[in-house]
Amino acid sequence: MGGPSARGLETRRRLLEAAAADLVARGGAAEVASIAARVGASVGLIYRHFGSKAGLLAAVVEDFYDRLDALVFEPGPEPGADWATDARRRTERDVLFHYAEPLAPVILGHLGREPAVAAVEARRLARQIAGAAASVAWGQRNGEIPADLDPGLAGAMVVGGFRQALGTALARPARPPEAWLVEELWRLVVAAVRCIPAVPRGEAAWRS
Repeated sequence: MGGPSARGLETRRRLLEAAAADLVARGGAAEVASIAARVGASVGLIYRHFGSKAGLLAAVVEDFYDRLDALVFEPGPEPGADWATDARRRTERDVLFHYAEPLAPVILGHLGREPAVAAVEARRLARQIAGAAASVAWGQRNGEIPADLDPGLAGAMVVGGFRQALGTALARPARPPEAWLVEELWRLVVAAVRCIPAVPRGEAAWRS
């Protein structure tokens, strides 16, 4: 059997976009009928493509992390870049993505309590932690990070810290300035891996 048709893929994309918009509009409480209405389709079309409401929500979260990973985690280091330069660039892109993504506050908020979504998030976070651990190990091989540091634990601390900080920032009525948050998260990275980078810090100051 062949894969999905171009029309089927386009329908799936439209349903994902409609579901994301509905989640944002309703603060994470999407309704299947409302999603179907956004694309002028029947509720049955959603079940045909995703099997259930839970399947649709899980697909929305998968798509979110696919786009995040494509921007932040998957690109390799730029030619000639050291560990600190590469990690700093990823920090900036991570904040940029979450601040520009309307769905980010919903996914980092209570949507993760849905069982189907929680399973997706657990798998994607484990993947991010593994990637962060590999990055730390690269920095150790380059001599930029102390050899006695446990890459897996350091990676988990950085990924977990980023997630909590971003979730808190996005939930505030007045978000911290993007540049300020980048600097604070970069401090976290440097402290977690005990690295002294050559990348200069900005001088942004902000208080809520």
